Amino acid sequence: MQADTPPQSSSREPLVGRPRRWFLLAVLMSAVAASSGITVIYTMLVTLYRVFPGSAAVGWTVTAYWLGAAVFAAICGRLGDLLGYRRVLLIVLVIAAVGGAVAACAANLAVLIAGCVMQSVASGITPLSMGLVRENLPARQIPSAVGLITAAGMVSAGLVYIGAGVVIDRYSWQGGFWLKVVLCVMTIAAVRLCVPKSHRRSDARIDFVRGLAFAPALCAILFAVQQIHAWGLRDARTGGLLAAGVVTLWLWSRHQRNAADPLINIRLLAKRQVILANACMMCIAIGAMQLGQVFSLLLQQPVWTRAGFGLTATQAGLLMFTINIGATLASPWSGRVAARYAARQAALIGMSMLVLTWASLILLHRSMLLFVPGAMLCSFGLAFAQTAVYNLIIEATPAEQTGEATGLLYVFFSCFFAVGAQAVFTLLQGASVSEGGASFPAGQSYVAVFGYVAGSALAGLVIAYALPKQRGPGHRPSVLEGAGLSGPARTR
Repeated sequence: MQADTPPQSSSREPLVGRPRRWFLLAVLMSAVAASSGITVIYTMLVTLYRVFPGSAAVGWTVTAYWLGAAVFAAICGRLGDLLGYRRVLLIVLVIAAVGGAVAACAANLAVLIAGCVMQSVASGITPLSMGLVRENLPARQIPSAVGLITAAGMVSAGLVYIGAGVVIDRYSWQGGFWLKVVLCVMTIAAVRLCVPKSHRRSDARIDFVRGLAFAPALCAILFAVQQIHAWGLRDARTGGLLAAGVVTLWLWSRHQRNAADPLINIRLLAKRQVILANACMMCIAIGAMQLGQVFSLLLQQPVWTRAGFGLTATQAGLLMFTINIGATLASPWSGRVAARYAARQAALIGMSMLVLTWASLILLHRSMLLFVPGAMLCSFGLAFAQTAVYNLIIEATPAEQTGEATGLLYVFFSCFFAVGAQAVFTLLQGASVSEGGASFPAGQSYVAVFGYVAGSALAGLVIAYALPKQRGPGHRPSVLEGAGLSGPARTR
């Protein structure tokens, strides 16, 4: 009967042979384009302070990017579920490329920030890539493919950091943004040539006006968090923005929960595994995900502080790339563990690694020879745990809601990443050493940060233990079987 016909995406034949390899290459290029946006901005921050001297608003290039990323990830993921992942991915890449061009041609800081906001739409690439993988690959290969996407994002961030630094140093700061444009254009060509067309999944009439109410609410909350160090927790502006954001989110969630065709399906969060996976991501975002901020500062901090290693920016960039190399092994390995035993086991392994490795840095950070291997293990554990969380979401959600569910996960990541950045910033300011007007974190401040990150990972480990267990080895959740992603070939 017509009513029993499965969704088109579930009944599609998976890619085989050579087309599958080219498809994966295109998706991995998408991951590279997604990671390049904020990496380029981070790379040129020091240069921007020179180009726009005396402007306190330079930091808004980063703040605006993260505000936009928190909003666009959920919206793009949902639109991909409804309109087709390939179609929405191409639109996102075009907008990100235009944003890079706008930023490169900016004559003033306001236009530059606007270009950064446009580039933040690239946050939607991750949930769209996850949706494409689930739509086009056999079930047994999905966890490993998710691992490859995660690894590509982490490793490419290091490559883009180096490439953007060379372009900015040898040519101009605008060159960093033009590099982002080139990456997006190359990815557009790869997606058009190698990724099969996705079918439109729904003709639902969605109330976009009220459905988008979460966007200003999230922006209010994240902006308040970003301003805590400037305004203070007791400032009326901080409390007012937080209260307004929380109330608006509550009203929005009530509307979306009761709507027949919601823009963001809040009911997804009612599933135990989904909400616990998001809680695991929260623990990762507030702690281990601050790896780049902490390690980069420690590596470049002057030796006279007795806490840093005194490397140049280029040396630190090369070493950070080396540290991130572990992700190329960790993410696929995490995917294989998830495919064989279930994502819960992969999450337990990843979180355990994070607890042990960050705790060990309390002692290892005093020597470069010991710190670098410890830092590489931290990166390894981060990639392992992050891949496991994405696979937890994919295990627990229907195929037609993959983009929406992973988009919501990215929203959790963006929100709590901002919270974690403020926590780390506060801890690093706890004790400092000064000389000649320059002030840097003291050794005990780094010890406090390492302990804080290890504690957040321990909280994530406890949450991972609370995840529902599989019924037996190799068992896949029934929702995947119902979506045609596991088990024998389904008959009509």
